Amino acid sequence: MKIVIVGNGPAAVKALEAIAVCRASLPADDLEITVISPERTAAYFPMFLAEYLTGELGEAEMRLEESHGLLPERLLGEKVVEVKDTVNRVILASGQGISYDKLLIASGASPLKPPIRGIDKEGVYFFNRLEDARKLIEQIPSVRDVIIVGAGAIGIETAIAFQRMGKNVLVVEMLCQCLPQMLDEDLAGYLEGKLSSLGIRFMLGECVSEIMGDNRARGIVVGDKEISGDLVLVACGFSPNIDFLRSSGVRVNQGVLVDEKMRTNVPNIYAAGDVAESLDPYGGHELVFNWYNAIDQGWTAGCNLVGVDSTCQASPTLAVLKGLEIPVVSVGRKYSQDGYEILSNASQAAGIYEKIFIKNNRIDCYQAIGVSDKVGLMYGYIRERKDIGGIKNRLCGDYATANLVT
Repeated sequence: MKIVIVGNGPAAVKALEAIAVCRASLPADDLEITVISPERTAAYFPMFLAEYLTGELGEAEMRLEESHGLLPERLLGEKVVEVKDTVNRVILASGQGISYDKLLIASGASPLKPPIRGIDKEGVYFFNRLEDARKLIEQIPSVRDVIIVGAGAIGIETAIAFQRMGKNVLVVEMLCQCLPQMLDEDLAGYLEGKLSSLGIRFMLGECVSEIMGDNRARGIVVGDKEISGDLVLVACGFSPNIDFLRSSGVRVNQGVLVDEKMRTNVPNIYAAGDVAESLDPYGGHELVFNWYNAIDQGWTAGCNLVGVDSTCQASPTLAVLKGLEIPVVSVGRKYSQDGYEILSNASQAAGIYEKIFIKNNRIDCYQAIGVSDKVGLMYGYIRERKDIGGIKNRLCGDYATANLVT
């Protein structure tokens, strides 16, 4: 049997580990595995790119150790441009075709490129891959003023990293708060104050219309203002890498739609990780960009690729902001305010701010700053869709207050 894996990130590595474990209990057969990735580097931990940028971690510490014992053929620096699922073949940018019996799509996601005039100029950077971090590191000695477009988790983590390296940092966000996909306005406002106290500046509710400079970026235009900067980093979110599937029969929405076994609608094709739009705890499909989801899905896909039945339980989004002394976490889907009962806890003395969003006696979302010991509990409640009607008024501790938003 020949297995082709498109991608070389956490989901792909975990799938290889699962294949090795499952294969040991199966009858011996010929197994050929090919791993294809546009990146030329060995597999690494993408969640630690900010620590690599600051020099806290070196490249050796970034690498994902692979102890599965398999020896797949690795085609690094190669890009898959098409999947011909009717003939079980992937096509590379070079024109080479590679056949498969089973295919795993673990191609990850790429940064979104907003329609900003001049965004392709030299000196405009993104931050999603090890190569991105290497390019930024080369610029650090000559950079004083850094402009970050986007106040999501990547934008804020890189802002913290540059601030720690002594740079002047400005974050521009089109929405009126930082971390709009993680926190509500109250918690985001508190966090913004903490970040501002470190020296990070914010322009919220503002859109960047242009990257200034002739051939190289020298700043941005916001409204009628020109703001100079030595480096512009765009961090406006991610989009799954699915373009190479457009002409195939694989069903896609925002990502590749999969079931609980990581199967697509094409029987011998699976997907896992950031590219997969998987089942969520609320009865729908969702993109979940995090490490834990990638390895759970990778393991499930790897087992099923070699015929060992495995199911991946629907998992909620888990987002953790790194770089600060205080924990900042969000579990569950981005809520709409309508009809939610909100439990809140605020202790200025303890530096604790948390909110629980409840509908029909089930938690949909948990957000917290300064709290770390409840994350696993809340994750379990959301994942299992547990009825918390009998205990909900004790979930936020002594400072709990409750209100119903309609």
